[in-house]
Amino acid sequence: MEAQEKDRMSLWSKLNGYSINEKGHLALHGIDLVHLAGLSDRPLYVFDELAIRENLRLYKNALKLFYPKSTSVFYASKAFLNLAMGLLLKQEEVGIDVCSEGELFIAQKAKILPQNIIMHGNNKSERELTAAVKYGIKRIIVDNFDELTLLEKVTSELKRECGILLRINPEVEVETHKYIATAVKESKFGFYRDQDRIPEYLQKVCANGYIKFKGIHFHLGSNIHKASFYEEALDKVGEYLAFLKNKGRCVEELNIGGGLGIAYEDHDSVPDIHHFVKVLCEKLILTCKMKNIDLPDLMLEPGRSIVGQAGCTLYNIGTIKEGSESVHYAAVNGGMTDNLRVALYQAKYTGVLANKMTSSVKKRPYKIVGKCCETGDILIENICLPPCAAGDVFVVFSTGAYTHSLASNYNKHPFPGIVFVREGAYDYVSREQSLEDLISLDKIPPHLLDRPEILLDKDK
Repeated sequence: MEAQEKDRMSLWSKLNGYSINEKGHLALHGIDLVHLAGLSDRPLYVFDELAIRENLRLYKNALKLFYPKSTSVFYASKAFLNLAMGLLLKQEEVGIDVCSEGELFIAQKAKILPQNIIMHGNNKSERELTAAVKYGIKRIIVDNFDELTLLEKVTSELKRECGILLRINPEVEVETHKYIATAVKESKFGFYRDQDRIPEYLQKVCANGYIKFKGIHFHLGSNIHKASFYEEALDKVGEYLAFLKNKGRCVEELNIGGGLGIAYEDHDSVPDIHHFVKVLCEKLILTCKMKNIDLPDLMLEPGRSIVGQAGCTLYNIGTIKEGSESVHYAAVNGGMTDNLRVALYQAKYTGVLANKMTSSVKKRPYKIVGKCCETGDILIENICLPPCAAGDVFVVFSTGAYTHSLASNYNKHPFPGIVFVREGAYDYVSREQSLEDLISLDKIPPHLLDRPEILLDKDK
């Protein structure tokens, strides 16, 4: 009965830090979210800094508790990254997983040590590989044979060593959106058809003495809620580790990716990081024992489960319009430009009116839409709220992952600002874009200013 009652609770009440203040407003660690929304007439990304730190520590502590060998956490920065987040990771002594030159640049600017950086990507450029090797990052996760060949060239020219993990595809079907399932049979990621030839590949590229094979990586996908998918993958990967051992290749390290899902709607359960890590560690230990394989050092790459529920987005309600079947449209001052996940993945969210938390007026159904010139610019298809009015503050929960990262300037809407909230205080960690920022990279050819006549057809 208690579990059923908890399932019916609003999402905000399941998350630490939220409360209703004396004004009847939703607050986060004592900070009035209505007040924060009033700082700008644009949307605002808000992150619970304390929740981010707690999640990172949950992963670190659980790994130490349940796994007897060396363990590492590398935050998957594609979920959300700016300079403040990089500095927070450094403070928490957590590594970072980057997948582009830009993410590597921010990690360097945050002064994250090279040994705490790993790099992903299915099509790394020579420029990106060169930057990674020069900085001496801990591991490059190699996706395919072409990349191995290119990395051999880069390391030989630089005369620098580079430790690698090889990304394999264990072909495990998971319950998530097809666009974020990364270990299915037809995937652009990792070695799949040529896994049996990996010992041959390694023999060739490691001959230069600079490339050092350290182990294996796999990643099943994102927003996964069942640990059983990882257990299935570990069975398959265990067989492959035994294969490599028989071929004379010792796997010192195993990186099993990330992908733990989070709660997006009221009926979703909040994930238990401690239990998730426990299940994975116990399964890996058992698998290695059954296959007579030495336990490898273990790496995890959590992203969404670190920042997803730690973030929310604040909007102001604008126009209200009555639709068919008694559903009302409530338009907000943002939309698909600051949260593309709904249009891209058909993602589901929930939210509340932060200024009407204690309203006793009967709720009515609304479709929450954005202000972009697209019919598909919808944030929430159907939600029951107290009667909405222009100026109301609408809070969407669990927007910390893959919102800011996927943001765009479509319709030339500027990016929102980003605020970190801690107990009784908040700080801007990214200012919102100005209109001038939208043209800051534009260049004007002289003829557009001085000689428009050169473009005229003089024969006409």
